[in-house]
Amino acid sequence: MPREPRWNAVIDSAARLFARNGFAATSVREIAEGARLTKAGLYYHIRGKEDLLYRICEHSIAAVLAFAHAGPAAESEPRARLAALMRHHVDFFVAHPDNLKVLTCEMGALSPGPRAKIADLEREYLDLIRGIIRRGRATGTFRDIDPTVAAFTVLSVINNLFDWYDPKGPMGPEALVGHLEAMLLGGLCAQTPENTK
Repeated sequence: MPREPRWNAVIDSAARLFARNGFAATSVREIAEGARLTKAGLYYHIRGKEDLLYRICEHSIAAVLAFAHAGPAAESEPRARLAALMRHHVDFFVAHPDNLKVLTCEMGALSPGPRAKIADLEREYLDLIRGIIRRGRATGTFRDIDPTVAAFTVLSVINNLFDWYDPKGPMGPEALVGHLEAMLLGGLCAQTPENTK
């Protein structure tokens, strides 16, 4: 379905309500009102409430995955590639905090078929991060840390920013990314003579 202005309003309304109240507690009427549509008008765009949840989840993971495949590809060095991927993921969260919260907290409300499709996209993203970490280990850039543990740690930190981080607070997104890079990538990077003094 095209991302035209009216459809964007529907998605934004649903994501905001699902993030605030949860999928189960949100009614189709509330979503329609938030998008300034009648219920009949809303059903022109969707098959049902679950369709909206699926589309929010799919849009969110597809956006970060598309960048993960294309954006950092110019960076051949594993640390720079992982840093670019993390930065984009945080940027997506700042631009779409409700979407990322819905993906993280409400995906389990999807029926098995749609949930499996989202899980496949998430696995693809995880595998891509693991691949970067494996390459970093092979080149000596990263420590000998299990790539699965490292990838899940990176994703857990970023995917749960909605739990505590306020982009309007004293630390802006750029500073946040700097701190995340220092902690997560600093922890991954192999020791060198310069940083062991």
